Amino acid sequence: MFTLTVLAAAGLSPPNEPLAGQLRAAIWSDLQLNTLIGNGNLLGSLWYNAGQVDAKAPDLHILDMACSNNREGHRCSFTLLRDGGPRMAFNEVAPDRLACKAQFVRREQSGEWIVKHRPPRGSGHTRTDMKCKAVSAS
Repeated sequence: MFTLTVLAAAGLSPPNEPLAGQLRAAIWSDLQLNTLIGNGNLLGSLWYNAGQVDAKAPDLHILDMACSNNREGHRCSFTLLRDGGPRMAFNEVAPDRLACKAQFVRREQSGEWIVKHRPPRGSGHTRTDMKCKAVSAS
């Protein structure tokens, strides 16, 4: 109950379906892209890769999504959880739980929701707006 009160006070609320499904799809897409090209979400990349290591890969989850509307689209916070605890990926410890925030915008051509990307710093790829930090289980 306390969590709902805090979310309401912050102007955040869980998105209704089918919007929630579209935003989750955008998160998965951005995590996969980030894993391929490394565009600014190192913890997200480690978290995702640690869930892809072997055939017995642990399940990955998007939990606790709460969003507010803004002029660009939706600003959301959510938790990424990987079953099985911390694991190694690329010789680094990949946390099993991340607290993330992202700005979602509509792609002009298709109208689908995507995680916003910012221009590259100098040369290279665009940078994801998704930012994550490791959190301990509560």
